[in-house]
Amino acid sequence: MIHIVFNEDEIELMHKVQELDETLAGNVIQIKDDYAVGPVDQIYETEGYQQRRDWWKQLLENSPYKEQSDLVDDKMTVHNLVKALEENEEEQAWIWMGQNQHDVCGYYWLMPQLRAFQGRVMVLYMNNLPFINEKGQIFYPSWLSEIQPSEFLKAKKLARPITLSEYEVDPDEWNRLTVENTMVRILEGGKK
Repeated sequence: MIHIVFNEDEIELMHKVQELDETLAGNVIQIKDDYAVGPVDQIYETEGYQQRRDWWKQLLENSPYKEQSDLVDDKMTVHNLVKALEENEEEQAWIWMGQNQHDVCGYYWLMPQLRAFQGRVMVLYMNNLPFINEKGQIFYPSWLSEIQPSEFLKAKKLARPITLSEYEVDPDEWNRLTVENTMVRILEGGKK
């Protein structure tokens, strides 16, 4: 099992979840780029991807994070993920998403690249799901990091394969966003 998350703090969170439930044992990988901002036109092509990298480099040029853009290579991450899925036909990928534009845009960028593995790619979208916080109160998280590790044991029951219709419809939403190519994408609700 390969777990896919979109935020760095969720890597450690998933390790804590795995300590609580051995059935979730597996590698945890992160899609690092924030596809909710910046240029995304022709992002699957070399020119579009390079335009995005150049945008990040320019944005970070005078910041203390200047070297960060060299640490982000989501294309290589997906290449390694695809290779792992090809080499082991029993392997599954689980995409964990919070109700926020960062995770949803990352999902939209990622999922068309995994279409060949339909039936083996699961999604857990924490959209409008109530959870219990450390004070015992019900709340609706926007980010996975807001959820206690023990609550993931219930959430795992909601894992479901990305459907064939989602592989057909969801890329349309992403294509619309890439054509618009605005610098900021805002989540209206659900996956829109």
